[in-house]
Amino acid sequence: MDRCQRISNYIVSFDTFMLQPIYQDNKISTRVIERNGEIYIPRKPIHIIKKSCEYYGGSLQNSTNSARLTLRKRHKTPIIIANDFGKPCIFLPTISPNSEQNVWFLYHAIDNIESNPLGCTVYMENNRSFKVNISATTMYRQYAFCSILEKDFLKKQKQLSRPSSFMEFNDFNNR
Repeated sequence: MDRCQRISNYIVSFDTFMLQPIYQDNKISTRVIERNGEIYIPRKPIHIIKKSCEYYGGSLQNSTNSARLTLRKRHKTPIIIANDFGKPCIFLPTISPNSEQNVWFLYHAIDNIESNPLGCTVYMENNRSFKVNISATTMYRQYAFCSILEKDFLKKQKQLSRPSSFMEFNDFNNR
């Protein structure tokens, strides 16, 4: 990797591929895998996710609630942190977002998922791979939820450019 550094604050972007908790000196820090490097942040991954949501004008709670409307109140809900010109920045948790062992992946950075004896291996678009301690089936499920979330987001973006109707508003309220 081109760079490996330590910084105290961090906001995710489309270049953020993974947030992985690491234990140093009995504290949880985050190993951030980016497109072209690694960064170590002395904060928990969930803190980075929360601060990123706030930075982009939302909150983790709103992002989670919005995703649950689309995905029907599932647990381990992937979230849209922000969007750039209509492309959503979606992160998926491997386990409960509040768990100290949770790893966050950028949906668009995942190239492939394969099973291995200890869980699965996630292959990223920057030609790196990472083993995580969850089943490939669970990871496929999370990936599929991201796809549904993205499709719903894009559908709503299209609705912005056409006149709304009373029926569509009613359909939203009846979810």
